[in-house]
Amino acid sequence: MEDLTKHQLILIVLLVTFVTSIATGIITFTLLSEAPVEITQNINRVVERTIERVVPTEGKPEKVVTTVVINEEDRVLEAIAKNEKSIVRLKTLGADGSEVVTGLGLVVSSDGVIVADLRSYSNSSSYSILFYDDRTYPIGKVFVDDKLGLVFIKTNISQGESPKYTFYPSTFGNSDGLKIGQSLVSISGRDSNAASIGRIFQLSFAEDKKTITNILSDIKITKSHPGSPVLNLSSEVVGLEAPLGELETEYSYIPINVVKGATTKALEELAK
Repeated sequence: MEDLTKHQLILIVLLVTFVTSIATGIITFTLLSEAPVEITQNINRVVERTIERVVPTEGKPEKVVTTVVINEEDRVLEAIAKNEKSIVRLKTLGADGSEVVTGLGLVVSSDGVIVADLRSYSNSSSYSILFYDDRTYPIGKVFVDDKLGLVFIKTNISQGESPKYTFYPSTFGNSDGLKIGQSLVSISGRDSNAASIGRIFQLSFAEDKKTITNILSDIKITKSHPGSPVLNLSSEVVGLEAPLGELETEYSYIPINVVKGATTKALEELAK
């Protein structure tokens, strides 16, 4: 070894590194091929995101590329965290005089208008709205969309309340961009949020073959508490559990683009 030149030593190191990397790859491939399906599925779900940042140097800017690994679990947790302040619950008095939750809703405006499944509301009952921080407010004006099976309710909150209550409108995505096999997160639960994770297994389209009219996922809907929102992994609401004619099943969601159109009309009516 003492007789080897510096150049020869470098070549030997490179050779050893090359051989070692090949051996490591072979071993890793072998282990993965023998691993349980659950493990390989989790590995395949890992998403790599590359971030580029420019670091100035004396001569010229140097581009530094950093790879951040984000798995599906991180995205699910982020989607829930970003939407939990927008989720509300409709409450009324049951036959025995105790409060019962009739369904979930979503805040759709900064002045406290919510949208909910019409099945959670009845003109013959009085309701209050329970927000994420356990504050409860009575309902004010109501707009019903019988065609879509939706109800829009304006929160009746005192104008003189101090400090002024802050509402967190939900962020709507583009449901017409959904794909079969895409991951979804559904939020339900009577007294607190409960999450279900699944995938889209079928989509129904209008005659233009572009507009999605119904979302079918493998997440079974809890019919006792209608109005559950469904999220994509970009933390956007893409659907709402609500009836939509004959397309309703225990696995279907109304596309959020349909709700968007109804929301515009409802806000105009409630502002009068």
